[in-house]
Amino acid sequence: PGGAARSETSGDRARRALNVAVAAIGLVAAAPVMAIIALAIKLTSKGPIIYRQTRVGVDRRKMYGGNHRRVQDFGGLPFTMFKFRTMAVAQSRKPSEVWAAPDDPRVTALGRVLRKYRLDEIPQLYNVLLGDMNVVGPRPEQPTIFAELREQIPGYGARQRVRPGITGWAQIHGRNLAS
Repeated sequence: PGGAARSETSGDRARRALNVAVAAIGLVAAAPVMAIIALAIKLTSKGPIIYRQTRVGVDRRKMYGGNHRRVQDFGGLPFTMFKFRTMAVAQSRKPSEVWAAPDDPRVTALGRVLRKYRLDEIPQLYNVLLGDMNVVGPRPEQPTIFAELREQIPGYGARQRVRPGITGWAQIHGRNLAS
């Protein structure tokens, strides 16, 4: 009944172990590439190497009797997602939640290369180790954009029943932001 904690199944433990193993191996294997990328970012533009952004994660409340007393319903548990910074640092102090356009002028020259080959996503392996993400799952969205999509697309919120991923169906099938 209400308030009962979710019991972890052997499938959950196996899935988590696989995600941790893939992320750990990936981080070790990618360490030299990550060092080169970090140096290149630092040498080519001002600002931090790693970009942190709030994204909407898994929502277990409805399925497992979790916390129904959240002050604000984000549609899932907000978490900080890590990426290599691919854009120039914003001049404004107030960040806005918008999708990047295909020829977004905020993207640096190096950032275009990192995005083209999805190298900017490598730090998300750390999010997998933290338990915020899986290697494969629906891509997490920014809270404001998620709220808009939840209102516009019937059943959109159901995607939060699973942990978000570094890659998902749309990325695998080449339909990133196509519709």
